[in-house]
Amino acid sequence: MTTPARYVYLGRLKAYLNKYEQSIQVFRDGIEQFPDSPHLYRHLAHRHITMRQFDDAIRDFERAIELSRDQPDEIEFYQPEVEQDIAHLILGHPERVNEQGVPITPEILEEMRDTYKSTLKSSIWYHYALAFYLKGDYARAADAYREALQYSVDDDMRAATVDWLYMTLRRLGQHEEAAALLETISPDMHIVENSYFNRLLMYKGLLEPEALLPADAAGDRAVATQGYGLGNWYLMNGETAKAMATFQRVVDLNQTAAFGHIAAELDLARHAAGTPA
Repeated sequence: MTTPARYVYLGRLKAYLNKYEQSIQVFRDGIEQFPDSPHLYRHLAHRHITMRQFDDAIRDFERAIELSRDQPDEIEFYQPEVEQDIAHLILGHPERVNEQGVPITPEILEEMRDTYKSTLKSSIWYHYALAFYLKGDYARAADAYREALQYSVDDDMRAATVDWLYMTLRRLGQHEEAAALLETISPDMHIVENSYFNRLLMYKGLLEPEALLPADAAGDRAVATQGYGLGNWYLMNGETAKAMATFQRVVDLNQTAAFGHIAAELDLARHAAGTPA
């Protein structure tokens, strides 16, 4: 395993433990040693989003884009696989750690069909777009989400990206493009993690709104994710009071690092200040 990857693992572990400032410092330390690592910039920028440092996130995502531009894309694993890899390292079994830089090939994608994952480049562009969305710069968010779609290699990543792009287009008033985008989503997609897919099914009228944020919803990141989509749906359809009540319910779940929580928090603040969504 390369040393930059070890910094990535340590920084991600710190984030899983909710030690976000320490996570940021780990990635910065790694960048001092390996200034040409797009992986370190990608994860540093992600944690800037967690800390509501959106301009810093945008700057570091742009550096990650520059550094990764001429590199082949690769699989990026999510928390379950990363936690397992960290355990292998701690227990002295580096040979059991997932291979780094797994290339994007039809064979690899079929083999990993049931693994929830993304790719380095799709993650960079997806989160870069998110930073613009959270700042309220929907035009730049839409452009970045369109780019993220080009790197979305499976239905999970496509669903997540289409969902945020759909919401962004609705906020821009580009309703025809939003409707056409929604037509690319079908109920028979191969989905491992359902949060964004459920939002899309609700937009399509295939899932009842109440299913996304049940009355007994507890503090779960997936529920916060779904709940934000529901609140945004109400907002874009003119039901502002229901939207704000839903955003408040999402915030009350206290999943402070969830994108749905951050977005709901910001929409509530804008509404209180009289700023248009």
